[in-house]
Amino acid sequence: MKDHGIIAVLLAAGKSSRMKTNKLALPLGRTTIGSSTLQNALLSNLAHIIVVTRAEDRLHWIDSTLFEPVLRTRWSTVTCQDADQGQAHSLSCGVLAAIERKPKGIMILLGDQPFLSFQLINDLVEKYEARSLKEGTIPFLAASFQGIPRPPIIFAPEMFPELVALKGDEGARKLIQTQAYPELVVNYENRCDFLDMDTKEEYEQWKGVGSSHD
Repeated sequence: MKDHGIIAVLLAAGKSSRMKTNKLALPLGRTTIGSSTLQNALLSNLAHIIVVTRAEDRLHWIDSTLFEPVLRTRWSTVTCQDADQGQAHSLSCGVLAAIERKPKGIMILLGDQPFLSFQLINDLVEKYEARSLKEGTIPFLAASFQGIPRPPIIFAPEMFPELVALKGDEGARKLIQTQAYPELVVNYENRCDFLDMDTKEEYEQWKGVGSSHD
């Protein structure tokens, strides 16, 4: 496995308000929504994954296999005490923890994107590295589906202070909306990679698909 020095911040501290239950713990194939997301990230070339959780989270949604020693060294958790105040607070907790590891870039991942493939993660990492080597430094590189930038997004070190400064429910996408950098967006065509399950209807539609992605 090639270490690109990119650390992921996986946001798993949401309230799941529309689902009315912890959606990360919902069954999906032979695992759960959240565990599938983490597993795919662990299959990638990311240097480390930092999972941002709520204070009361006991990590029951994470499959026991991911706690095995070899895999456990590749991910860690950080608790966001003020997660209820909005996604920006969870993001800040994760970014501050990632900064301590002096990464070449931080990738933002959502805990409820269970079909996001490790191939896409690797492709975005490789493109970020190639662009950085060729152009010196780029502020970010974002994935896009149907013309809309969305996670995963890799941010360069120069952007870390702006990530930490976000407030309330502002997500990382706000930073790329405020900058005219269409050349820093990579378009992908597989809808499943970007599927996030926010409602019971979406979950019912897709929960049976998980077995084909195990």
